[in-house]
Amino acid sequence: MLAKFHFTFLIRDPHSSIPSYYRCTMPPLDKLTGFYNFDPLEAGYDEIRRVFDYLQKIGQVGPRHANDTGNGTHGNETNDATNVYDSANANKEGVEICVVDADDLLDDPEGIIKTFCKSVNLKFEPEMLKWDNQQDQARAKKAFEKWPGFHEDVINSKGLKPRSYVSC
Repeated sequence: MLAKFHFTFLIRDPHSSIPSYYRCTMPPLDKLTGFYNFDPLEAGYDEIRRVFDYLQKIGQVGPRHANDTGNGTHGNETNDATNVYDSANANKEGVEICVVDADDLLDDPEGIIKTFCKSVNLKFEPEMLKWDNQQDQARAKKAFEKWPGFHEDVINSKGLKPRSYVSC
């Protein structure tokens, strides 16, 4: 059954995610989130690593990487090569590992979403980076209503654009 899925792992540096999670367990956010106790074990890093290792061990992910286009380019370089999951050829080439690093996504949303779309065999549309109309805003609010307090920045935004860095 696992072979029917194309696994994608969204990762975030614990130096960013743990303080963010901690903040959601402290006043005043704790009343909104309903989380009143910080437990670092609930962050899920150990569990997701065990799932990843298991999937790799049984051949459901790897050794190909989602941004390995097979023509010698890696990373965020743009090219016309297709890189989609093909279960018929998975045994010959290895099943693709699709890992999205949150920092990479924040630095280059268009490039990362294009690579992700290739990985899951979707056509990239620039509109995927925007939710600036009433219908999309309503959909975002509905999708995240289960986790109040954790996603307000996204819910209150209008799209995904590269973050900017301030020089000191």
